[in-house]
Amino acid sequence: MDTYLMTSDVARVLGVTPATVRWLRRKGRLQNAARTEGGIRLFKRTDVDDLASRRAMKKARRAR
Repeated sequence: MDTYLMTSDVARVLGVTPATVRWLRRKGRLQNAARTEGGIRLFKRTDVDDLASRRAMKKARRAR
């Protein structure tokens, strides 16, 4: 069973602002999985974790 996160939760996991999460979605780097009846975007936790890993690897490469 998938776990879903709201934009604010994704922001906390990634260490960014909710506006950055919306930007990442618009740029195609993060896909929203669903929307609630009220229009709130939901993201799969696995997708968020994958993005967090990619961002960490990219940051580590830059630090070398």
